[in-house]
Amino acid sequence: MAFPITVAIDFGTTFSGYAFSLYTDFKTDPLQICAPSGWNAGTLLSQKTPTCVLLKPDKTFSHFGYEAEDKYKELAEQKVHKEWYYFRRFKMILHNKPGLRRETTIEDEFGKSLQAKEVFAHGIRYLKTHALKLMNIQGKQMDESDIGWVLTVPAIWSDGARQFMREAAQSCGIENHQLTIALEPEAAALYCKYLPMGKLTGSDDSGFSAFSVGTKYMLIDLGGGTADITVHEVESAEAVRELHKPSGGAWGGVKVDEAFLDLLKDLAGADVVRTFTEEYTEDFLDLFREFELVKRQIKLDMTEKPKVRVKIPVSFYDIFKSKRNKSLKECLPQTGQYAGKMECLADKMVIDAEVMKSLFKKNINNIVEHIQDVLGELPVRGTNILLLVGGFSESFIVHESIRRRFSNMKVLVPFDAGLAVLKGAVIYGHKPMSIASRMCRLTYGIAVSKLYQAGQPEEKKYTDSHGRVLVKDVFHKYVEMDTPVKVGDFQTSVALSASRDQGVGRIRVYSSNKKSPNFVTDKGCTLLGEILIELEEEDEGGRYDVRMAFGGTEIIVEATEQTTRKTQRATFDFLID
Repeated sequence: MAFPITVAIDFGTTFSGYAFSLYTDFKTDPLQICAPSGWNAGTLLSQKTPTCVLLKPDKTFSHFGYEAEDKYKELAEQKVHKEWYYFRRFKMILHNKPGLRRETTIEDEFGKSLQAKEVFAHGIRYLKTHALKLMNIQGKQMDESDIGWVLTVPAIWSDGARQFMREAAQSCGIENHQLTIALEPEAAALYCKYLPMGKLTGSDDSGFSAFSVGTKYMLIDLGGGTADITVHEVESAEAVRELHKPSGGAWGGVKVDEAFLDLLKDLAGADVVRTFTEEYTEDFLDLFREFELVKRQIKLDMTEKPKVRVKIPVSFYDIFKSKRNKSLKECLPQTGQYAGKMECLADKMVIDAEVMKSLFKKNINNIVEHIQDVLGELPVRGTNILLLVGGFSESFIVHESIRRRFSNMKVLVPFDAGLAVLKGAVIYGHKPMSIASRMCRLTYGIAVSKLYQAGQPEEKKYTDSHGRVLVKDVFHKYVEMDTPVKVGDFQTSVALSASRDQGVGRIRVYSSNKKSPNFVTDKGCTLLGEILIELEEEDEGGRYDVRMAFGGTEIIVEATEQTTRKTQRATFDFLID
């Protein structure tokens, strides 16, 4: 179903934003996409706004984005900020948190806890409301039932994290049937597909096309939190297929910020930095707005400007002097890795370019090594195009390092790499079937009982009411990891009896990082979640043919009652306790 208008929300680790387009405009020009012309960012021009949520002491919403940062700075100046709830860069909890649940909590800047879903919902609701206001201003008033919403998530996220984001969006009044989950690297690839080659730096050959049939390309989405990598082969003018399951790690731009903070701790001491962040929060926020500008300018070759100047708030120097009885300038290291490589000049710290480049080193090495590993996989061989997108890829040193390491390949970067995911998500909302097939990330199955065979674990052996000797907890495989699954195709159905529990049948589903596990209790097997089947009065048999589709961005489950042959879309709950 094509909605008259599609709105995409890119809820990022460091920055978030939205964009939209009319379906009539999409059919004429897929790149005719509207977005805010610019958020109020002071000296930092940005088409996105920081992922920051500020709540009042009573936990009600106050501000989001740059407005949240600015309001929090005001509160910090008045020394009342600790009573408020301030959350920043919290998206990665969905990647890092084992056993993610609906009740999962996160801590704000001062350790106060709140349910994570509530915090995410505040951010999504703000962006949704902002989008509706902008559409009205532009004369695109629409009933909300006419809007298709797209929410982007990293491809390497778990099924549970994707469901978590869907439920957070639903709590903001977005209806389930109007919401599509898009994988960030896929959305970015779609955007690059529609771009003229002249808008991709690195495409110096006028006759070259990165999306001709048969071409293999690697999409490297470098955001604030993650490096999200996938490989596609162009199957036709209309669709691509995935050659390698999504992979990557927590190698986004925030790691450089953390490395800079560690540098300050090495120079001044952890106690100084702690006091600075807690007692001079407004200056801490200003420092990292400044650093955001600086880190984008760091290059591999900085012979012309071998020094980098970072404006350090006066309060930082004052805290150091009060704790050490000496100025930071006097205490700059004379030995060790930073000896002679730093200088304090008034309110600026002058740092050797080599020191600044070292802040990127570990992250870039992780990304480069992972790219190299994936390129060595058999299905991926023959790939000779790397597409870099995401805000972190806009840092000169990042794409220069990748170009240097993979000099035999075409490395392409769209001019607006930081918006590629967002704009591609709008296109995906209009044309979701552009991805023909995906590689299965895990092996999925259910626990069943089968006839006992010699050698199987005795503790799983039992005799049923018919006198048959069975073995329980056998892993019945629906689909195997690293195999292609077409979008929309359902896997072979399995007949199951759904036990009645207050009108709901529950069937547990397991995943494994092994291709052929024997039992659901084997090492590497995990309880993924439950299929929930609404039992109706006429479903007296309680036996269902259950089938699942694994090719989409979310797992789809259908259950057909064997007696009535009535089919329903079952719910898959990944967030069970």
